[in-house]
Amino acid sequence: MFIQRQPTMAKLICAAMLLVVLASSLSEAQVTFSRDWNAGKRSLVETAQPSGDCGAIWRSVTGLCAAITKNIQHLTMCETRSLLKSMQNDEMSMENNSGSVNAKMKF
Repeated sequence: MFIQRQPTMAKLICAAMLLVVLASSLSEAQVTFSRDWNAGKRSLVETAQPSGDCGAIWRSVTGLCAAITKNIQHLTMCETRSLLKSMQNDEMSMENNSGSVNAKMKF
């Protein structure tokens, strides 16, 4: 059974590698690092000159991306606060537990 799976796995791996090569050759991307969640110098809004019917589509897409980015930022801030509160509660419970152990050891 393992011998029969090997050629199938090899085909899957070859197909996946072919997809990666094709996807990377057909696409182009640039990562822009910025201090905050705002768009960088080469943002889509400044470089794209919407004209005609595409203008409304570009504005909609840009607005949607801005809303998604804002929501992601809000969610990460909430998650960070939640994790910090959880860590503080864990530290407090550990301090309380160590205090009760010390009190028991004195008697």
